[in-house]
Amino acid sequence: MRPLKAVPVGTAYPPPRSEVSMYKIRQLVAAVLFLATGIFEALKSAKDFGELEDKVRALSQRVACMLLEMALVDIDDRLMRERDKGLEVVVGRPRRIVTTFGELTVRRRLYRRKGTGEPVFLLDEALGLEKGKRLSPRMRELAVELGTEMTFRRAAKVLSRIVPGISAMGVWDEVKAAGERAAGEAEAVCSAVFERGVVPEGGKVIERLYVEADGVVIAQQRSDKRNDEVKIVVGYEGKDGKPRRLVNRKTVAGRIDAERIWEEASAYFAGEWDLSEVREVRVGGDGAEWVKGGLEVFPRASYHLDRYHLRRKLTEGLSFDVESYEEVVKGIAEMDLGVTLAGLDKAMRKARGAARKRVSELRRYILENWDGIRLLPEDERLGTIEGQVRHTICRRMKRINARWSPAGTDRMARLLAAGANDELGRYASARSDARFEQLVKVLDKEAVDLGDQIGAEDLEAWVRRTMPALTGPYASRPWVKYILRTLTSIRPETLTA
Repeated sequence: MRPLKAVPVGTAYPPPRSEVSMYKIRQLVAAVLFLATGIFEALKSAKDFGELEDKVRALSQRVACMLLEMALVDIDDRLMRERDKGLEVVVGRPRRIVTTFGELTVRRRLYRRKGTGEPVFLLDEALGLEKGKRLSPRMRELAVELGTEMTFRRAAKVLSRIVPGISAMGVWDEVKAAGERAAGEAEAVCSAVFERGVVPEGGKVIERLYVEADGVVIAQQRSDKRNDEVKIVVGYEGKDGKPRRLVNRKTVAGRIDAERIWEEASAYFAGEWDLSEVREVRVGGDGAEWVKGGLEVFPRASYHLDRYHLRRKLTEGLSFDVESYEEVVKGIAEMDLGVTLAGLDKAMRKARGAARKRVSELRRYILENWDGIRLLPEDERLGTIEGQVRHTICRRMKRINARWSPAGTDRMARLLAAGANDELGRYASARSDARFEQLVKVLDKEAVDLGDQIGAEDLEAWVRRTMPALTGPYASRPWVKYILRTLTSIRPETLTA
């Protein structure tokens, strides 16, 4: 494919137009004939239906690009005629954009603003296209969505089935940009709440909020540390249904310190719920000290040790002694610290070596978290955070041999949290708020010029010149006699419907 070149001022680019309609019959007939002959050639050459499907898809994409390219040239002409007099045309500068329907060549003019010399692309502004972006907004959304579900190489391979030429680095670039937008938004929200005192407008009033937090170790590369921790905080209103599902779950995650994750979580949750009206906040976790920091952020909060981590600690510390295990579990069930410690002391006397160390660690763990064990009502047990960590973070970031840079760790964690909140599209592309107002102004005429048309004989003569198959050696074939010849005999007046 030849590289695009700038077109000097003074050349016929794009060709001047005086028509008010976007398309000419001649253009549309050429596109239909191109599609019809292409489908026939695909039928002749395809080895199976899968190959036929690929060929027809590529052909359909090319026809769609042809029609849109024609339309954009027409729009660029109209924008030029209606431009501000302070803009002067400098050069025609084509631009290629990869879209979900193929690679599109946007032919547009570059202007300079008189006095300041500011470069302006009126067509890019009307379409809301970002400067320097090769992928269209929808393709960037797909790249980010796939990049958070699978490796970048695999995501690029899947996207290349839609439009060839998407690289793994291209997918990573879009994921990186989206992650930076997510981090920037979190920074802006925290700054507004904790520095300027802005009160978030959380409209939903609830009586009780459940908040669980945990950390997961992620292998690092290009870092002075071999591993680093992603912290994740999940808030929800309760559990409902069978199986039990979290009601209105909201997730915050990132490679940040404990104080910052709680600030981001509280600011984000305040945008969803009116925290001033929440009667009780139950903070749960595995007993890590940073998790208990949530008590300082949320009003009327209490800490609770989740049962998953408690059971895991009991199994790790007492698996060698069933009798002591049952005694400790009985003490916890009855909320009797004396019975619990007696069972641990009995296990300590039986243990040797590494087992003795594990019992000692379990004893310290229970003492440090006894209030968290004691305060949680039987019918309101926490313990969903481990599953949230696994399904939100680990499934993507802890694949075999996966390693992440420190910045990449934070960006991906934020995007995975956004995906869990069904908000990934907010960061995938910086969409314009223009809503095509400028396009609406220049598209107030008919799409097809049906007025001053060439005659039917002239149209058919033009088609015969551009479609040699009509008079060549294939003229007697059924596909020419019954398909192409029928198409070329259409009169312009029949297209008014």
